[in-house]
Amino acid sequence: MTDHHAQNGVTSSSPKPHETLSCSNCHRTFLALSRLMGHSCPLCQMGKLEASIPRKLNLQPEAVLPFKVGQPHLQSICASFIKSVWIKPEDYTTENLITRSIPLFWPLWLVDADTHGDWKMEAGFDYQVESAKEAYVNGQWQSLKEVKTRIRWEPRLGAFSTHIDNVSVPALAEHQNRLGMTGSYPLDQSKKFEEKFMDKALLEVPDIPIEKAWETARPKFDARVETICQEAAGAQHSKEFTLNAEYHNLNWAQLYLPLYATHYKDDNGEPQILIINGQTGKINGPRLASPKRGLKIAGIIGIVAGAFFVLGLLALLISLMVEEAKVVAGLFAFLGVGTGFIALIPAIQPRIWNRNQKGPRILKQR
Repeated sequence: MTDHHAQNGVTSSSPKPHETLSCSNCHRTFLALSRLMGHSCPLCQMGKLEASIPRKLNLQPEAVLPFKVGQPHLQSICASFIKSVWIKPEDYTTENLITRSIPLFWPLWLVDADTHGDWKMEAGFDYQVESAKEAYVNGQWQSLKEVKTRIRWEPRLGAFSTHIDNVSVPALAEHQNRLGMTGSYPLDQSKKFEEKFMDKALLEVPDIPIEKAWETARPKFDARVETICQEAAGAQHSKEFTLNAEYHNLNWAQLYLPLYATHYKDDNGEPQILIINGQTGKINGPRLASPKRGLKIAGIIGIVAGAFFVLGLLALLISLMVEEAKVVAGLFAFLGVGTGFIALIPAIQPRIWNRNQKGPRILKQR
């Protein structure tokens, strides 16, 4: 891992043909092949990737969780995701989602540290209490043994000195939202980063600096220390834990997590971003129906309903001369009314469907 004090504020240079590119709309920044300059941003599709001054962060990745979901798997993932949408926008097809899918790695900070200090807590020790209770069983009273687990609390204090590895903290301001879209990752399966990973996927650059990330990491280190102290005391529980700790030799690294970004365009031509976890295949994003197509379908069905009414009127006129035609006129009138009601379904259903789409979406940053 990279020494925090040596690297903080130093920009690592990346050999050509990789460039630091930023989106002109959402301002997300990526490390990518230079040939991608001018392409649409994979996470907003509203801006173009432009050359950017590298942020003052350590841009050199050190660990990566490789893609496990390959292109062949995307067919079934995308098809399964959109099949529940009855009346889809014309652009919302499995083929479009696969063709537009872009592999991307997004960052997570990992930090190690040496720590020492002193602690104090109320340590809880489980113990069992045996008692008996009377119960009426099979027509007679019996004495049944009952064992309950209780906690004995005792004060404990001490000193510690240890090393803590791989505390993970967000590297992006939108970390929680992104994780809500991708779901969890098996971080223990990460590998050492190699240059070849950058040839097939973009690397999203952290937007949370190390100093800010430490504010999130510190409570996690404290929680790890509490667990260590509880185990050292031989306790099963702890409360009123107080800690006086110092942390030294902070070593920071970037772990990159895989995802695919793809999109389709809704009725208004606005891109709707879908995210696929590159390890688990979990897919998330807006599944919008098409009110415009619903109205077109309703219009076609409405024309059929109108035709039934016209035929009914003709049959009614004929019934003035042929009595039996009244039955036919009634039948056409019934079909016209029934078809008219059916026409309401595609006109209304897409709007109701879209109002109920409340799942996670990629943040629209500007």
